Amino acid sequence: MRNSIRFGKSIITEVVIILIYILLINLKVAKVDVVIKGDGVGYYDYLPSLFIHHDLIRKDVPALIDSLRYNRIAKKLVYVDYNGFEVNKYPAGTAVLQLPFFYFAYLTTPLKGNNNDGYQLPFQRAILYATLFYLFLGIYFLKKILELYDIKKSVIVLSQLLLVFATIVTNYANFNAGISHVYSLFAINAFLYFTKSYFTKRNLNHFVVACLFFGLILILRQINILVLLFVPFMAGSLNNLKGGIRYVLKHPKKLLGGILLTLAVFFIQSLLWYLQTGSFLLYSYQGEGFHFLNPQIINILFSYQKGLFVYTPVLFISLFGLIWLAYKRRYYLVFMWLTFFTIVTYIFSSWHSWIYGCSYGSRVYIDYYGTFFILFALLLNGIPKGMKIIVIILSFLTIPVNLIQAYQYKTYILHWTNMNKEKYWNVFLKTDNRYKGILWKKKYGFNNYYTVKEVSIGNITTSAKNKFNNIYQVSSSAIPDFNKVSIIQILLDNEFTEQNNSKIIVSIKDSEGDHSYYWHDPYLIHFAQKRLDKWQTGLYNFNFNSITDEKEKIIKIEVYSQKECNVLKNVKIKFWCYR
Repeated sequence: MRNSIRFGKSIITEVVIILIYILLINLKVAKVDVVIKGDGVGYYDYLPSLFIHHDLIRKDVPALIDSLRYNRIAKKLVYVDYNGFEVNKYPAGTAVLQLPFFYFAYLTTPLKGNNNDGYQLPFQRAILYATLFYLFLGIYFLKKILELYDIKKSVIVLSQLLLVFATIVTNYANFNAGISHVYSLFAINAFLYFTKSYFTKRNLNHFVVACLFFGLILILRQINILVLLFVPFMAGSLNNLKGGIRYVLKHPKKLLGGILLTLAVFFIQSLLWYLQTGSFLLYSYQGEGFHFLNPQIINILFSYQKGLFVYTPVLFISLFGLIWLAYKRRYYLVFMWLTFFTIVTYIFSSWHSWIYGCSYGSRVYIDYYGTFFILFALLLNGIPKGMKIIVIILSFLTIPVNLIQAYQYKTYILHWTNMNKEKYWNVFLKTDNRYKGILWKKKYGFNNYYTVKEVSIGNITTSAKNKFNNIYQVSSSAIPDFNKVSIIQILLDNEFTEQNNSKIIVSIKDSEGDHSYYWHDPYLIHFAQKRLDKWQTGLYNFNFNSITDEKEKIIKIEVYSQKECNVLKNVKIKFWCYR
């Protein structure tokens, strides 16, 4: 009973942080219903495959080719061909950790009808709760690590807060909660704690538990075998590293037990591969790999597209911990940390898609956030008070930046793949509805299109406020081949000031006005091709499916001036057809 009370008291901080996170996310950032999406489908689909669809064992693929079970697999974008078999390319470790939460939803959700696929709302919520639980464990083990370094409690709490609120974990514990990184963060932090504890106390049981978590790390993401490179840092010194290795070698039973435990956990993945393909070992990322002769090191660290330190600046602050360690002449730790970080960055940046798909920031580093916050805590724990205040202030400033950018990512203000310097500063800390989708304008290869009509309207001044100004109206019969038109392009010159709330509206209705074929009203600032508040030629492509019925249509273009007058110069309208 006393142990339970003591443990309950020891986790109060972590519980409070998670509750604050849930409240803040739901009220301000990104409350969502669907978290199993994108790569998250691959990490999770082992569970519905095993428990609901019973289509995991697919070694008899030819016999299943026309079955509903195989059709389900074929429709998922997370399966790849391996020697004629369809294999889930994503590791199974995330599903293993999600299993208790999934199974609760499975037992409590009526499984009826065609929508019984394991992706209904109760399962989505179960995976969200699972991710929050492992985030809780991740920051708990971060605390346990820092306690082994004799870090002050206030510094530990600050480090936990910053990990949750000042890094892109904010997004990956909620909007993209189905992806593996928060789970890997937990497993790696646990591994680092038990590794550090072993080297500190020579507790062989902790060595065995570290081996257990190492096996879990491998089935979460095989690339995270790189965590072994951080073991020398956790040892604390070269002599302690050698001593720890010698000590475990003197206890072969514990050493063998640890190795067997790692292999036993990894066998979960091997067994699942075998059930799918008949092979215990395979490379599931068929057609994808590393370009080691073309690493994108600068891009992955500093680019506006996905740069680690651009989207998670608190981690850059943590690097000053290396300077502090060097000042304290702890050169071994500096060398080992830099060696680990350099190798990991080289390998991460060599992946064929170094941006790692549609994602917020450089998500692959989330797994290793514990290594950054060890530096941060050592820095803050040791530096003089004046410097400490500066570091704390700078660190806290990164929290609103991260929370706003997480909101921007969720609401399509930040682009998920194609950010650059100009785009970044165009929307920096902008949350107004006017900016939603501003960077998501579709690019067209107009070599595949031809113009059937071009109209030059000239200059237009809209003086009335809160009013619709009709600037152009035409009948479909006046446009050649209108039944083939799929893009109405509007070009104009303007300053495109940030404060402008005006919209340009394109509508297509039948001549009687009874039926609307198309209506779209982007804000004027969405026309800008360069940075806002700069005179330029802007354009917008209003794209729609060709309207092929025989009715007469009216195409109308209007400007809605909300609070300001507008001067639109050199207005042109082009009607495009696909070849």
